[in-house]
Amino acid sequence: MDKTKGIKAVFFDLGKVLLLFNHENIVKRLLSKADADGDTETALFTFLFDAKSGICNLYDEGLVSSQDFYREINSRFPLNASYGEFTGLWNDIFTENKDVSALMDEVRKRTPVYLLSNVNELHWKFCREKFACLKRMDGWALSYEIKSKKPKAAIYRAALEMAGAGPGESIFTDDIAENTDAAEKMGIDGITFTGAADLRERFTQAGLI
Repeated sequence: MDKTKGIKAVFFDLGKVLLLFNHENIVKRLLSKADADGDTETALFTFLFDAKSGICNLYDEGLVSSQDFYREINSRFPLNASYGEFTGLWNDIFTENKDVSALMDEVRKRTPVYLLSNVNELHWKFCREKFACLKRMDGWALSYEIKSKKPKAAIYRAALEMAGAGPGESIFTDDIAENTDAAEKMGIDGITFTGAADLRERFTQAGLI
């Protein structure tokens, strides 16, 4: 009996699952054009990425344009960088997790695969162009387009609608337990990502590969 009977979609997170990066490197890259000390790095990190007040919360939900995002940063932390220079510093921080992208390709032989990601416009356009694994996916549920980010319910509803999947018909892997817990509440089986080897084992147990 095929264990995957009834599974219509497998959702992957982007950052720290399919692609690797860290926020500290983003801050260092942005400040490489400016005179900055450790206090400035800490302040910029908080301004960008604080879980409650960081401007990236708005940017990831598409509530701030890319140009306004740049202007807000530059007004608080003069970067001595044009918008074009800023986009290069902001974007080129990702590397492909090839073990996971290969696993994604194995899953896709039997089941459609989708992206379910908190991602901003600049990062998505850059990554979509650079990483072929993203082009091989069957669709993308992107926070900045949906105007909702994980763990809010709306982004999961949009993902399920896109995939044509109902409760119990999909699986989602994310590196943040809060996000997989929220997916579970929406009827999506959640796997908290800890590494490609564990994910392969979980997918094997589920009959996806």
